[in-house]
Amino acid sequence: MFDVVTLGEALIDMVATARNVSLYDAPAFEPKAGGAPTNVAVGVARLGRRAAFIGKVGRDSFGQGLRALLEREGVDVRGMLLDSTHMTTLAFVSLSDSGDPSFAFYEGAHAALMPEELPDELLSQTYLFHCGSVSLVSEPSRSATVAAIARAKEHGALFSYDINWRPALWKSADTTLAASPLAQADIIKLSEGELALLTGDHDVESALRKLPYSAPLILITLGARGCTYCYKGVISHADAPQVAQVVDATGAGDAFMAAILAGLCDLRDEGYTLTHLPAERLNWLVQRACRAGALATQVRGAIPSLPYAAQLV
Repeated sequence: MFDVVTLGEALIDMVATARNVSLYDAPAFEPKAGGAPTNVAVGVARLGRRAAFIGKVGRDSFGQGLRALLEREGVDVRGMLLDSTHMTTLAFVSLSDSGDPSFAFYEGAHAALMPEELPDELLSQTYLFHCGSVSLVSEPSRSATVAAIARAKEHGALFSYDINWRPALWKSADTTLAASPLAQADIIKLSEGELALLTGDHDVESALRKLPYSAPLILITLGARGCTYCYKGVISHADAPQVAQVVDATGAGDAFMAAILAGLCDLRDEGYTLTHLPAERLNWLVQRACRAGALATQVRGAIPSLPYAAQLV
């Protein structure tokens, strides 16, 4: 039995070595392993829970390196396929002076995952299933993602969804397709900007009340201001620890999400369920996730920045 199974993009972030420059003007790029569902799987494993990843990479040096990295991190990679036709997906990243990333994606093997390649032995044996919208951009990975959500839920898994809106990947600004899994989700994570995009409201609490979704737990990440969350209709807030200087914010949201999912597994072991969480344990969960996100901003690269359990005690 797995605690968390993630599905989606495993890619290489080509990070500009100079800050606050355009991708064209970057003097050089440094390759870093990435992809939000990949980061979350590694983050969950580093926090002591059993994780697996489903996705596709190229049969190139990047793809083989990503698969080997996940294996070293303790993530089950039976569902991580090597594709001989497509190269591993690349994302070129430029960081601002404040450490905030901007992306240019070069779609590759992750978008070639087919529904018939989904490993039922993983989807049928997990407590939590997690994905984002990047794998919904193109076929056949769109159909594979939709099928994986359905199969995991059929087998009783809780479904966690991070919309992870990347406008550069979509042909229009319409969020309808990216937002479609939100109606099925048990746990929803949105950034403040994504919440405003979906509701047209820039006031977080007001916008939360406008969301037409029934997920028990909805988490709105606010960067340095922490997280506002809604649990069964009640809105609360958790502050993030102060950070003197942000080195790289690329993996912060994924570190936050990994801590939420791993923490829900810890709470399950204490006898709690997602629909029966005492306020103090839920606050512990979100505060811990905020600490994980803050720690991740202190290290360059998404996967290198993901904290271990001992760092969150």
